[in-house]
Amino acid sequence: MMMLSRLAFVPLVALTVLTGDVLAADADSTLADGASLLEEHCARCHSIAATGNSPLNQAPPLREMYLKYPIQQLESGFAEGMGSRHRGMPQIQFSIEEVAAILDYLGSITGIPPSQRLRFDIPDEIPP
Repeated sequence: MMMLSRLAFVPLVALTVLTGDVLAADADSTLADGASLLEEHCARCHSIAATGNSPLNQAPPLREMYLKYPIQQLESGFAEGMGSRHRGMPQIQFSIEEVAAILDYLGSITGIPPSQRLRFDIPDEIPP
C-alpha cells in the first residue's frame, strides 16, 4: 500500500513542475508583450528601460510614471488613451490585456509588481 501512494506522488510532482514551467513561460511572454508594446508606441520619446534618460528630454521615463501615479490611474489612462499636457504626444488606447502586460513589464523593471502599487487617487493631481 505504501508503494502505491509513493507512485501516485511522482505524477503529482511532475505535474507541479510542468505547471510551474508553463506559468513562468506565460509570465515571460506577458513581460515581452508589454516591452514590445512600449517599444512600438512609446520608446520614441520615453525611456522604457530600468535605467537611463528618455530620448525626448521633456518625456519622463515610464518607470517614473509607473511609480508616481496610482495603479488605477495608469490602468484607466492606458485603456482610455493617455492624455498629455503637450500636443505632440499621440493618444493611444490599449486593450485590457495590453494594459496588464505593460504594467507587468513596468513592475518588473521597477521591482514593484502592479498588485503592490497604490490604488487610490492623489488629490489635485492630474492623471497622465
